[in-house]
Amino acid sequence: MAREKIPEHTERAATFCRSAKPEEKQYELIDSKIPGLQLRVNPSGKKAWALRYSVGSGENLVKNRMPLGLFPEVSVTEARKAAQQVKSDVARGADPVGERKAEAEQKVEEAKAKALEEASRVTVNDLFERWMRSDEPMGHKDQGKELLRRFNKDVLPLIGNKEINSITQADILCVTDNILSRGVNRMAQAIFSDMKQMFTFAVVRLLIKENPAANLTKENIGKTAKPRDRVLSPREIRQLDQALHASSLNRVTHLIYMLQISMTCRINELCQAEWSEFDWSKRAWTIPGKRTKSGRSITVNLSAYSIGLFEELRALTGHTAFCYPGQDETKPINRKAATNHARDRQLPASKERASGRTIQTQSLAVGGERWKTHDLRRSGSTLMQQLGIPTEVSERCLNHAEGKKTKITYHHYNYEKEMKRAWYLLSETLSVITGPDGEAFLKEIEKDRWREPDEEIGMLGLVKKFYKKPDERSYPA
Repeated sequence: MAREKIPEHTERAATFCRSAKPEEKQYELIDSKIPGLQLRVNPSGKKAWALRYSVGSGENLVKNRMPLGLFPEVSVTEARKAAQQVKSDVARGADPVGERKAEAEQKVEEAKAKALEEASRVTVNDLFERWMRSDEPMGHKDQGKELLRRFNKDVLPLIGNKEINSITQADILCVTDNILSRGVNRMAQAIFSDMKQMFTFAVVRLLIKENPAANLTKENIGKTAKPRDRVLSPREIRQLDQALHASSLNRVTHLIYMLQISMTCRINELCQAEWSEFDWSKRAWTIPGKRTKSGRSITVNLSAYSIGLFEELRALTGHTAFCYPGQDETKPINRKAATNHARDRQLPASKERASGRTIQTQSLAVGGERWKTHDLRRSGSTLMQQLGIPTEVSERCLNHAEGKKTKITYHHYNYEKEMKRAWYLLSETLSVITGPDGEAFLKEIEKDRWREPDEEIGMLGLVKKFYKKPDERSYPA
């Protein structure tokens, strides 16, 4: 049922508006004298005048509502007069509501511009400090310590004192080119990604309008990094073990390198390993998720070979909390120190050793190509494949993250038994390769390569032939 309109007569109209009662929902009373004029009655009892009008036509038609004040502060006569004025202005092409919106938007833009101008006086040093307090860097496993080191060394000395609005693409490239001049391609690309994230942080927070690194990609920074594929062959693994025994390198690092092959773990996981993480009764080492690249914890089964290495390691470092303590035995060794031992003992003939480094610059060189600690992990995984371990199992031994969402959703078998068998077979193989019968084993491997397919024994068969089971020990002495 249609509501009664506001009477045309002024006094009757005023009485009508005063007598209008609030309801559960707001409603409008239409004026019978001025088309489009209405009085909105709110549930709170507040009554407000407004004029509805349209501008444009067709697809460009815009309907607006112009507030004219509250009743009774604005009387019927005053509301009608104001409404008529607005209608006259609209007839001449004006749009009061649109103009008010435009003014408001202009003020907002002016405020943003002023804020940007003030924010742009912020230096890169200031931005970096603010960014470091955010979730992005603090979300890193090391709480941004490595990020802080990188920026203090390579970014802030060059552009830290510049205002962020003055930073250009050329400044970004200046930083990365300076790093590339040292021949560290991957580091240049990593710091480029960090800078890009930091300036995106600034854009989102309206500190700058555009990211100066937006038009650059990693492909613009040095050469595309080629994934390493260095794998030590069984013979090279034997040579490495012998070289480690013969070199002046401390025995703890020797043991760590061989354990890395036997357990296919990352060097950093071993460097930070704590003795409390081992359950010797179960012959297992659980690496907590906070230290793994995938963020998932993993339990590594310890074979007799690995237990033997840990026995010796425990005798050397068991008085500390860590398997591989640093010079300050209350802390674990730094990963770079562990990797540098391998690097410094495989220097190219054309490269001079750094001051204070070992003089045995070729003592760990095996094969025709330099190896890195991560290659030891890859070598262990490759041996697993040669032993016939399915990729699905070896990948889990490596604790690689699952790639496909569907696979993650529907496949929940943990392969615990298969992984244990894989680590045990790998360790048996290493025990043979590095043991007294290692040379005979390697010769048999070479002969087996040239046998007819139906006559091949295979690596697993040869391992079983040569492997001699040591006395079982449940925990290090």
